[in-house]
Amino acid sequence: MEKLVNSNRIFIMPIISIIILGLIFMLANFPTVKMSPENLPIGLVVADEGEEGATLAQALLANAPEIVKFTKYDSIDALTIAMDEREAYGALVIPANFSSKVGTLQNETPEKATVQIIVNEGANTTAATVVQTALTTMVSTLNTNLSTQMLTEVQSKTDEIKNNLAPVLQAQGENSPLAQIGAMISPIQPSKVQDFANPIQSEIIKVHEVGSLASAPLALLTVTWFSSLIGAVMLYLSGNKRTFTSKGKKLKFNTIQSVMAFVYALVAGYVTTWYSTWILELDYADFNRVALFVALAVSAFIFMIFATLRWLKLPSIIIYVLLLFFSIAAVQLAPEMIPSFYRDYIVSWLPLRFFVEGLKDVLFFSKEVFNSYGLVLVWILVVGLVLVWIKNLVEKVKTA
Repeated sequence: MEKLVNSNRIFIMPIISIIILGLIFMLANFPTVKMSPENLPIGLVVADEGEEGATLAQALLANAPEIVKFTKYDSIDALTIAMDEREAYGALVIPANFSSKVGTLQNETPEKATVQIIVNEGANTTAATVVQTALTTMVSTLNTNLSTQMLTEVQSKTDEIKNNLAPVLQAQGENSPLAQIGAMISPIQPSKVQDFANPIQSEIIKVHEVGSLASAPLALLTVTWFSSLIGAVMLYLSGNKRTFTSKGKKLKFNTIQSVMAFVYALVAGYVTTWYSTWILELDYADFNRVALFVALAVSAFIFMIFATLRWLKLPSIIIYVLLLFFSIAAVQLAPEMIPSFYRDYIVSWLPLRFFVEGLKDVLFFSKEVFNSYGLVLVWILVVGLVLVWIKNLVEKVKTA
């Protein structure tokens, strides 16, 4: 280091840093800059058995934009299960009374036909916003099409009436008071103009609402990751140059070292969660569940990083520092919104993704700590712990 400082090569270091760091940060922001939503899974339930409901469903499936991909469900219950399992970011429900209400628009007591737009907010808030906008636009388009169709039908009937009256009116002569009656016949009654202009209304229903906790997973992510990094480095430094008088004392120290990792993770989990309620004023339905999930993540990440340090030495920590930069942007987006290369080869294995998605299950879907993502964290913990202890057992005892 001293030779480098005293050399003229020190002036080249900023240029090298710009080249390397510029590349790293640009690649890290690639998912958000190149965000291209495509085939976002959307549910469709057609409870209506009438002609209008079937026509509407066919129009939706035939004219769906590339941004969404519809999947038909047989019932609301089946859709609910899919929502709970985060298989759909939203849904469109055509109620059983849709056709009958459309039919009343030409009666004396018209009723608005309603479709339900369901937004699965907890699955991914960004995707939910995109889906809500897309479905609202689609319903608006269908509204216009149905309005045009109804007005065309009414106009056709009006023209038929005018044609039937034409001979009678002509026989009355041009000066007859009845001569202008044909021009006075309106396609629709004034009181029904608004109903014909907007025959369909939409009802937006949000499920698994995020409320004030929308930013909680990302807020806890950085603290959790750096807590894990610091914990792993401290564990590594605590035993890196330590000497022992016997193999038994080394094993005793290694055992204490592993136990302290769990103690540290538990403290980090509760302190981090408490800070988020105190400073960020986040209000959790189950504080202990959130704290324990954070503790599970910290323990898994500590052993993952610690195992890497034990086998590859301290400089390997740079891997996990860079991993944070590549994760922050990616974990905020739904997989369907990320460019295919980034989605298939980077995001799919990011450890921080399991933390964010698992925490969403805890916060918004009322799932337990050991949900599907929590179990992945357990496997990361187990593999890391095993690798650490393999190193502990094969490593020679350093004697004083």
